[in-house]
Amino acid sequence: MHSQLAANESKHIEKELYRMTHVIESALANQDTSRIEQEVSLTAIDSNMMVYVILDASSQIRFANHVIWRDSNATNVIDGYINDIHQQAVSNKRPLIQTNLERGSIQAYYPINASDKYSYSSAVDVIYVEYNISSLMAEAADSLQKRFIYIWAIGGIIVLLFCLGLYLVLIKPIRTLTKNAQNIVNAKGGSTKVTTFVDELYWLNKSLVQVGLHLAESNQRLTNAEQRWLYSINADQHGIWDWDTISNGVFLSDHWKEILGYQSDDIASSYEAWEALLHPDDKKAVVAALNNYLQGKTRNYESVHRMLTKANDYIWVLDRGQIIQWDELGKPIRVIGSINDVSSELENQQITVERQSHVGVSDIIDREALANELFDLQAYARKSNQHCSLLVINLSNIKLVNEALGEQLTDRLLMQISARLSGSFSNSCLLSRLGDDEFVIAAKNLGNNLEHANKRALALASEVRQVVGRSFSISGQDVSVFTQIGMVVFDGQESLEPSQLLSRADKALCKAIESKTNSCVLHSLLLDASHNEPLKLQRDLKLAIKAGQISLVYQPVVDIHGNTESVEVLMRWHHPQLGFIRPKQFIPVAELSNTIFELELWMLSQVCLFIKSLQAANLNCPCFSINVSSRHFHQDMFVDVILNKIAERGVNFNLIQLELSEDIFSINPITAKNKILKLQRAGVRVAIDDFGSGLCPLHRFNGIHFAQVKLATGYINDIVSSKEARKIFRSLINMTKQLNYPVVVKHIEDRQQLSLLSDLNSNLFQGFVISRPLSQQDIKHLLESEINLSVVWKVPFS
Repeated sequence: MHSQLAANESKHIEKELYRMTHVIESALANQDTSRIEQEVSLTAIDSNMMVYVILDASSQIRFANHVIWRDSNATNVIDGYINDIHQQAVSNKRPLIQTNLERGSIQAYYPINASDKYSYSSAVDVIYVEYNISSLMAEAADSLQKRFIYIWAIGGIIVLLFCLGLYLVLIKPIRTLTKNAQNIVNAKGGSTKVTTFVDELYWLNKSLVQVGLHLAESNQRLTNAEQRWLYSINADQHGIWDWDTISNGVFLSDHWKEILGYQSDDIASSYEAWEALLHPDDKKAVVAALNNYLQGKTRNYESVHRMLTKANDYIWVLDRGQIIQWDELGKPIRVIGSINDVSSELENQQITVERQSHVGVSDIIDREALANELFDLQAYARKSNQHCSLLVINLSNIKLVNEALGEQLTDRLLMQISARLSGSFSNSCLLSRLGDDEFVIAAKNLGNNLEHANKRALALASEVRQVVGRSFSISGQDVSVFTQIGMVVFDGQESLEPSQLLSRADKALCKAIESKTNSCVLHSLLLDASHNEPLKLQRDLKLAIKAGQISLVYQPVVDIHGNTESVEVLMRWHHPQLGFIRPKQFIPVAELSNTIFELELWMLSQVCLFIKSLQAANLNCPCFSINVSSRHFHQDMFVDVILNKIAERGVNFNLIQLELSEDIFSINPITAKNKILKLQRAGVRVAIDDFGSGLCPLHRFNGIHFAQVKLATGYINDIVSSKEARKIFRSLINMTKQLNYPVVVKHIEDRQQLSLLSDLNSNLFQGFVISRPLSQQDIKHLLESEINLSVVWKVPFS
C-alpha cells in the first residue's frame, strides 16, 4: 500500500518538475529571475513540501522555498541531500526520484537542461525536492483500516447469524441433552425440555428422561440404606473399615486414617496393608479373633490392640466388626467395622493383673434389679470362665448444670444421657441409674485373661466418655457433660455382695475424681487401704471452719526479674485424726455440697482482712488471687455477693483476683461472660486457670481480657526432655501474647525447668522452685523486705 502511494506521488512530482524546468528555461531566456522566485515561493503553500531548492553545479542553493537556505551549500543545510546523486542525475541528464520510507518522504533530483545560449544557464544545474508523504500514508492506512473493519463487520455479522442458526438448530439441543445426562450422572435429578427439529435428538432426550427417573429411584434407595448404616455405626466417632474377603480389598474411611495420623492416600486399600499396621505382639491374637468370628466360633469380633501410626509409634484402639454379606454357601464375603482410639485411657492407667470386681449394665433398671443382675453376672462369669466388668459413671458437673439450668431442664438432659447410653451399649451391656449424677454399666465376655479384660474395660470406659462427652442441646443451649469412671473387673470366683462390687467401683471412681489427668481408674487392692469415705470428710469439713482447722497459705507469682506480680491464696486443712488432707481430696468433697460456698466466702473475708493489715503497715500490696469453683460462680447472686463482701471490708477491688476454671463456659456461656464483664467493670481482676486444658473452645473468650491465664501443667511436664513439647509450649506462648494475655507458668519443679521456661519467653512464674506457699507472716516479711525471688539461674542444657 505504501509503495503504491509513493509511486503515485512520484509521478505527480515528476510532472510538476518537468513544468518547472520549462518555467526556469523561459525565465532565463528572458533574464527574469523573479518569475523563478515566485514559482519556488508558491511551493511553500503545500505543507508537505519539505525542501524545494534549485542548485548550481557546486551544490550552492540559488533558489529555495525557505529564504534562509539561499546562497548556502546544500550539503551543509539539507539532511537528505546527497551530492553524488546530484552529479549522477546531471551527467545522465535523467531525473532521479526515490522514496525514503524511513524519512517518510520522496526525494527528487531533476536536472535542468538549459542551452549554452542562455547566459545564466550555468547558474542553475538541478532542482532538488523532498516531499513529505508520512501524513498521506497515515491517511491511507486509516482509510484501509476502516474498509477492513467494515468488511470484517459485515463478515462477522454473517458468521454470527450462521452460528446462531447452527446453535438454535443443533448445538443448543445437544447441550441440553448433555446437561440432562450430567444431572443423571451426578444424581441431581431434573430434566430440561429439548426443542429441536431433529427427530433423533428428541427421542434421545426422551430416553434420557426415563433413565434419569429410574436412576434417581435407585440412588434414593441406596442413600437411605447408607444413611441407616452410617447412623447405626455412629461414624462421627469411629473410623470405619469395609473388608471384601473375596478380593481382600479393604475400604478405610478418612477418619479411620486420621485416627492413625495418615492422609487419605497414605495407606493401600488391601487386607495386607491393614495387617501390616498391627503391633507384632498383638497380630497373632487379633488375626485369630477375626478368623474365629468369620468361622462362627464367636458371636462377635471385638479386639483391643495396638496399631502403627504415621509418627512410627503405636496407639491402642478398640476394633469391632460385623459380617453383613454371605455367599451362596454361607461363607462371609463382606465385613464392616470400626475402630476407636482408647490410648489415653490405657496409657494413663497402671493395669495390674490381680483379682478384682466390676459390674455391667444395659437397659435402665432400678437398684433391686441391678443387685439381681450382679449376682447373675458373677454366676455367669464362673460358669463361662469369662471376666466381666462394672463401670460406675459419674457426671462430674451435673450439679453445676442443675443450678444453671434448673431441675426441669436437667431432668431432660439426664433422659438424653440415658437414651444415648442405652442406644450405644444396650446390645452388649446392662445400664442402670444410681442417682442424679451416676450411671452403672455392666459388661460381660471380656475374655478369660485378666490383663486383656482390664484393657477391654478401659476401652469401654473410653467409649462411654466419648458418647457422653458430645455436647447436648437443651432448650436451645449447648451443654457439655464431663465424666469420671471407676471400674472393677471380676471373674466370679470371689463371691461378692452387689454392695461390695459397687463399693470397689466407687473407690476407683473417687480416685478418678481426685486425679486431674486420669478420668478412668481401674480398681486395685491398693485403693481399699487409702480410700477415705467422702461422706465422713463432708461431715467433718462442715465443722472444720468453726473449729479453726482451715488455714490459708500464700504462694507468690513473680516476673522474670523476681518481682512479686500477684499472690495465689491456697487453703489447708489439718484434720485432728487424719492429719493434713490435700486440697485435691477435700475440695471435690466440698463441691458435692454447699460447703464450698462457705469455704470460698470465708477465704475472701480472710484475704480482705489481710490486705487491710498490709495497708495499715504502709506496704505495697500485690493482687491476691482466690480460686472460685464453677458451682459457686454459677450461683445467681454470685457477683453481687462477691462485690458486697469486698466493699464491706473496704478493700480496693483491683487487689482481688478471682481464678476460674475453663469449665465455667460449659453451661450458659453467655451468662458466664456477662458475669465476668460485670466483675471487671467493678474493678475485680479475673484470671483463667488450667488454660489450654481443652475444657473450653477459645472463641468463648472473645471480648474478655483476662488479667492472667495460668497454663495447664501438662504443657511443661516433658519440656526439658522433649523438643516437641518445647515447640508446643513456644507456640502457645506466642498465641497468648497475640491475645495480649499475661501468662503464668505454674507448678515449676526445678531450676533447669525454670531456666528453660525463661528462655522460651515466659514472663510470669509460680512453683516450689521459686517459693513454697508461705504463711501470712512470711509473705508479709517478703513484702516488707522487697526481696526479688530469683528466676533466671542458668543450668547447662542441651
